[in-house]
Amino acid sequence: VGNIYMLCRGKKGKTAQERLNVIFQEDLYEQIRTTNYLALKKVIPIIGDVLEPNLGMSDDDVDTILKNVNIFIHSAATIRFDEHLKLALKLNVGAVVQMVELARKTKNLESFVHVSTAYSNCDRTNIEEICYDMGTKDPLKLLELTEWLDDDTMANMTKTLVGDRPNTYCLTKALAESYLFKHATDLPLAIFRPSIIGASWKEPFSGWIDNYNGPSGIFVAIGKGVLRILEGDIHKVADIIPIDYCVNMIMCIAWYTRVIKPKVQTPLIYHCTSGEKKPFTWLEIGQIVLDIFQNKMPYNQVFRRPNVNFTQNKFELLYWKIVSHYIPAYIADSIFIMLGKKTRMLYVYDKIHKASETFTFFITKEWRWTNSNGNMLYNELCQTDKEMFDFNVNNVNWNEYYPAYLSGTKKFILKEDMSDTQLELARQQQMKLRNVRYISVSVLILLISRFVFLKSPVCRNLWFKMLRMIVNLLRYIRLTVVS
Repeated sequence: VGNIYMLCRGKKGKTAQERLNVIFQEDLYEQIRTTNYLALKKVIPIIGDVLEPNLGMSDDDVDTILKNVNIFIHSAATIRFDEHLKLALKLNVGAVVQMVELARKTKNLESFVHVSTAYSNCDRTNIEEICYDMGTKDPLKLLELTEWLDDDTMANMTKTLVGDRPNTYCLTKALAESYLFKHATDLPLAIFRPSIIGASWKEPFSGWIDNYNGPSGIFVAIGKGVLRILEGDIHKVADIIPIDYCVNMIMCIAWYTRVIKPKVQTPLIYHCTSGEKKPFTWLEIGQIVLDIFQNKMPYNQVFRRPNVNFTQNKFELLYWKIVSHYIPAYIADSIFIMLGKKTRMLYVYDKIHKASETFTFFITKEWRWTNSNGNMLYNELCQTDKEMFDFNVNNVNWNEYYPAYLSGTKKFILKEDMSDTQLELARQQQMKLRNVRYISVSVLILLISRFVFLKSPVCRNLWFKMLRMIVNLLRYIRLTVVS
């Protein structure tokens, strides 16, 4: 590898180079910093913006790309499920158009790998490694509409255009694929479709994750004791794939596309999914989540003791949202008001509900993806490459992967203290919260029982006898402990 040119823009007062320097100081790059620091010098930031004409690059940078780049990997996109249609089209389709135009001018292009999503055709149940027809939804015509239609008009069109897909993200990813198959098959093109991307499995270490996207945000909300009810089917397969497997497969696709360039007429599409080969349900994940967050590795400073349930019943969902979310939120905010502090829990729950609702579609359904091209690609690797660029999901142990994933949310997202002392304090807090819950439930049952029993003299006598028995039992336990 000569150099890796990365298109990026300044953000929050930092230049592209400053942002890159900050990224390379993260734990993710610790191993390469200590063993091969000079390799990081090969990563060269190119100042640009995919929303700008010519990708926002200077003429000199464009000339550098055209002369020196052999492989294009296009992964820039908005991954917000609720993104406005106009912006989603510009980012997920318009950027692809510009990247193709740039790649077509490159002198020695060998591979163009476009990163899509396995859910681009989630309006189907069985998804093959082909580009599906988008009918009358022409990507270039829709992209043209963004130039002269206002935001409100585009928003009004969204529901019709999205159709049976859940959001603008899936729609625009499908449109990008359609564009590539209509206008870019002259390039050495390949399309990579990963499912839900999770924490790393092995490289550079297990459990690395640095964002709240996908299930990570859900896990954090559960671990903090905030999210306690989700709309979903616990028996559906959770198709999650480790991020390092995605990276490994992209590298292999870039290599193989160059190898088969003279042999194929139609670009190959590769699925990177886990459900068919190594299924693991949301129920199994949920059991691990509660074991980790309640006992083994709880978060610090939680709102309530972690617990979560799934339901597909709308009435039950509303009931538990009121009981487990809104009532505790109102109580907490009332306490904040009395203490002269700013209320926040209702705001937190509004954000959590919005985020969890965008994820509902993916935990109430399941899909079947073919993996013929992925299997063929893996078999083309020699044994050394299979070990170095492993993307065979059969090698993942989910019972080890998810505990590491959850630990990663604590260490890398929340950046909590992972020392034994702090973990013990967190476990003690969980024990206190458990005892508070047991006591609260017991008091509630006693109060309800008292109200019912006082209606009848016989029941009232039984009530007082039961109380005396409880008092005597507590005295006996106390005397036993003392002696």
